[in-house]
Amino acid sequence: MPVYENEIYIKLIRPVPETWPTDVYGIPFIKKSNIDISDINNGKWLIGLNNANSKDKNKLKKIVHSFKNDDEINRFYNKPYFMLERLCPYYCVATFDFSMDKKMKKAQIIDATFKNRWSGAWLQMNGQERVIVTVGWVEEDTYDICFAGIEDGTTLLISTLGIIKDGDYNLFIKGYKEMRKRFPSSQIICVGNRLECMDDDICYVSYKDSFGNRDNYHEKWQYHFLNWELKEVE
Repeated sequence: MPVYENEIYIKLIRPVPETWPTDVYGIPFIKKSNIDISDINNGKWLIGLNNANSKDKNKLKKIVHSFKNDDEINRFYNKPYFMLERLCPYYCVATFDFSMDKKMKKAQIIDATFKNRWSGAWLQMNGQERVIVTVGWVEEDTYDICFAGIEDGTTLLISTLGIIKDGDYNLFIKGYKEMRKRFPSSQIICVGNRLECMDDDICYVSYKDSFGNRDNYHEKWQYHFLNWELKEVE
């Protein structure tokens, strides 16, 4: 094997320590950690990957997610040390949401899931213990792949964005029910609208309020009690 510089080696091999638990196809587990989501939209806020920056003064009050296109996510994934520098200071980071589609080959689903879990494991290996698993799924025969690397009790992030067609709706609901069955103790954040048949014990965050396009600590921002809706004071 050729000798590579450290960062090139990490980009090519995506190593994990020998003692790090792995699942099917070597997909790394995300270790459970204590993540407080009780005050989301009332003290803590979701922001998009592109809004994470070194000058942010409120990093410890924000959770970074990556509901973006794959090209933007790869900007971080392909620069492992840049990923650490930019994301580790935040309160919590969600694993990278690489695209999955029912038309993809199973090998592509494995690849997307591996990259998703490795991004979180890499953060945990390097000091950011609070990692949320972003979960997606496709057909039933891929559930063991799509739900790999997750322990019951790990905080999960899902999204209902784009679930409007009958086929997509049915596929989503089947996977959602399977997720709840496999991880009954996990707390869940959902970006997007609540769909029929979804549960009340989920933290729902609207799409437009999930990207942190403005600083929620602006003096005209009013906090709200006992609900997870964002409303701006006129």
